[in-house]
Amino acid sequence: MTERIFDGLKVIDCASFIAGPAAATVMSDFGAEVIKVEPPGMGDPYRRRAIPNARNPLNPGFFFDTRNKKSLALDLRSERGRAVLYRLVKDSDVFITNYPPPARRRLGITYEELAPLNERLIYASFTGYGETGPEANKPGFDATAWWARTGLMDL
Repeated sequence: MTERIFDGLKVIDCASFIAGPAAATVMSDFGAEVIKVEPPGMGDPYRRRAIPNARNPLNPGFFFDTRNKKSLALDLRSERGRAVLYRLVKDSDVFITNYPPPARRRLGITYEELAPLNERLIYASFTGYGETGPEANKPGFDATAWWARTGLMDL
């Protein structure tokens, strides 16, 4: 088998919908081991955001963005769930999230909380409105943060 550029890299995908999970998927396509962390029960909300289809209620886009990944249900609101995540972080190379900063603080997954667990951890953050500034704490994705605000969505 041909060696791939990210063989041996371990990535934690703690993101939902498209941008964060897609970045992790590209890394998995090039050999990274990716663990997708989802809340227990319904999982990533993007799973069920689909065109209504009685035969398959799951979103095909979700499957496209989660290929080549392992999946782990963790309740990051609980100490037990965070303890499992922290153990994973200690042995990982990359942590990807797109949760807004207030949610990260509530869940204990800020850079400041994870970096001391692993000094070589790369913390990748996708936000709708940036990490700082007056709108940093707003939730949002590219559809709202860029396409709608620029007017391109209306074209």
